[in-house]
Formats: sequence, structure tokens, C-alpha cells
Amino acid sequence: MECGKAMEEGPLEAKSPFTMYSETVELIRYAMRLKGNSGPGVRQEDKQLAVLCYRCLALLYWQMFRLKKDYALKYSKVLLDYFKGSPKVPTTPPCWMDSEKGTTGLSSSLSPTAKHQRRGSNGGSSAASLISIPQRIHQMAANHLTITNSVLYSYEYWEVADNLAKENKEFFNYLNTLSGPLTLHSSIAHAVQYTRQALQWIRISAKLN
Repeated sequence: MECGKAMEEGPLEAKSPFTMYSETVELIRYAMRLKGNSGPGVRQEDKQLAVLCYRCLALLYWQMFRLKKDYALKYSKVLLDYFKGSPKVPTTPPCWMDSEKGTTGLSSSLSPTAKHQRRGSNGGSSAASLISIPQRIHQMAANHLTITNSVLYSYEYWEVADNLAKENKEFFNYLNTLSGPLTLHSSIAHAVQYTRQALQWIRISAKLN
């Protein structure tokens, strides 16, 4: 996390801060898979460590969104303009549906493509509802979704951390008093200092060197 922040503030590096934050997310996820935080045999120290991991994940995703926010705004404007001006979906049913009404036994002679289209029409959609979207617009929509998902992941992990922290109120209340409360808008420096202090207590409590 400190390295990513240094990349933001320093000269351009071979790797972007976004990449560093993203790789740190994967590192934390990997570490969490090595040690569970639920079940009858889980120690309080494991739960406290899980809270810290979820807090860091939430902050990292928030930083990732912040770095790409301008792109998200640009993509959003282009997508809104495109879909405002896009043609309406045609309502004329496909020809194979008309011919099917007056023909018995036609379903067995339909091509695989037509059969697939007919099965899909059960939910209210059909071949007539398909529209063509330019590759550029499709890619922008995918990029916009990826960026905005970071906000959702950030809030989701923060809520998970809040719920877990309720089981260790005394530990985190004391930590908040000593280091200052951690929020989604805390600086990276504050998050690192907060996490280091908590890890030191967890090591002592778990009797780790």
C-alpha cells in the first residue's frame, strides 16, 4: 500500500499505482485463503486479522476507483450519449415465428439457430430484440463496469469488516482511541499506521515472534 502511494506521488514508474494496488488486493486475498476466520475453532486473533484484511481490501478498492474515476466519468458520458441516440428496438416478429403459426410439425425442421432463438423467446425476448452495438461502445461499457465495481467491492468489504469487528469491540475501540478511527476516506499513511499497530497487538496476543 505504501509502495502504491509512493508511485502516485513520485515520478512515473514501470508499474502504475493501480497495478500495485490491484496486486496487493490479490496478495491479501491469497493470505486470507490460507487461514479461515469462521468456525468453532477460530481464535479471536484470527478474527481481528480478518477485520484488518477486509479494511485494507476496502481501502485498496476505493483507491483503485479514485485513480480511474475520470475515465469512468468519460465513459459514462459517451455511453449515455450513445444510448440516447440509438435506434429503438424493432417490434416486428421474426419471419420464422409467422410461418410456424400455420404449419404443423415445423419445429422439428427448424435449424439449430432457429430452435435456439425460439427457446430464448419464452422469456419475452426473441431474435427481434437483438441490436448491434459497436465494438468501441461495448468495450467502454465493459471498462465502465470494471471501474464502478471497485466502489461496490469497497463498500461490501467494509460492511463485512464492520460485522466482524462487533465481535471484538474492546480491541477495535481501543485501537480507534489510540490511532484514530479508520474510514473509507482515510489516507494510506493512516491505514498503514493503524494496521501496523493492530498487527503488533495481535502478534503479542497470539504469542508470535
